[in-house]
Amino acid sequence: MITFAEPKKIINTDNLSKLEWLNYRQKGIGGSDISSICGINPYKSSLALYYEKTEDIKENEDENLPAEIGTYLEPFLRVKFDKWIKKNEDPDIVVGVMSYILQHPENEIALANIDSFIDHPKRGRGGVEFKTTSERNWRDWEEDKLPDYYYLQCQWYMYVTGWDFWYLAFLIGNRKFGVKVIERNEEVIDNIVKQANDFWNNFVIPKVPPAPSGDESSEKTLARLYPKEEEGKTITLDVEKNIEVIENINEEIKRLYTQLDTEKQSIKAVMKDAEIALCGDKKITWKEVVKKEYVVKASKYRMFKISNINLNGGNE
Repeated sequence: MITFAEPKKIINTDNLSKLEWLNYRQKGIGGSDISSICGINPYKSSLALYYEKTEDIKENEDENLPAEIGTYLEPFLRVKFDKWIKKNEDPDIVVGVMSYILQHPENEIALANIDSFIDHPKRGRGGVEFKTTSERNWRDWEEDKLPDYYYLQCQWYMYVTGWDFWYLAFLIGNRKFGVKVIERNEEVIDNIVKQANDFWNNFVIPKVPPAPSGDESSEKTLARLYPKEEEGKTITLDVEKNIEVIENINEEIKRLYTQLDTEKQSIKAVMKDAEIALCGDKKITWKEVVKKEYVVKASKYRMFKISNINLNGGNE
């Protein structure tokens, strides 16, 4: 076992408001941030994380129901884990609550807000992370598997604390409870620490947004960073390669849509006036659907469009 300096306790979280807690999160990189920096978080890109670290915080800007449910169920999971570890490992183990935001003893940007810790008679001190997930994600937790973004989160906590192991206690769809043990991996830790420091020093400190990654969170972040155009403002860009890729993709999409419609129409032609058709384990329906008239709620957004320039003046 490697001996490390104890992490610093920078603030007690017992009486922190959500807004105060979010402000402290802006002071560095936490465990849930690492997967975004490494580009493997399916819900938050590095650009979205950059926005969180650099822009003024509005507490209710985004409602995150899954996260709220996870927080609500944490006491239940704590009780379940306490029973599990006493039954499966040692009846004298005590599961403690860490009511502090922790900071690495030497790297000030490395923060951790851990769920629980334990003093294990054989392993020493380690941490516990509680997770809830939808039942549709059960395959991600089969046997020895777990989502990569949770694995990196636990490795980051081991870096900040200096501890050698972490328990990941999880609840799948309110139906299955389980526990996985994650051992410290120095190679992974070295990698994520380097990427975290690079992100902080190259993007957050100089306030230079990282490149978007094509996901929904990047699209929303761009809309937040640049919500309104400056009327009449015109700039010159060197993005011919991007435009060429967009045009090629659009042509391929048109070709695929034509192919898709052709295949659908071929099926319709042989179905004729049948409402239902069976083919192997597939059921095909072709029936009338009546849509009620409704009024679309007014909204506004910045429309992105690429058009050809008419050299004689105007756009085509």
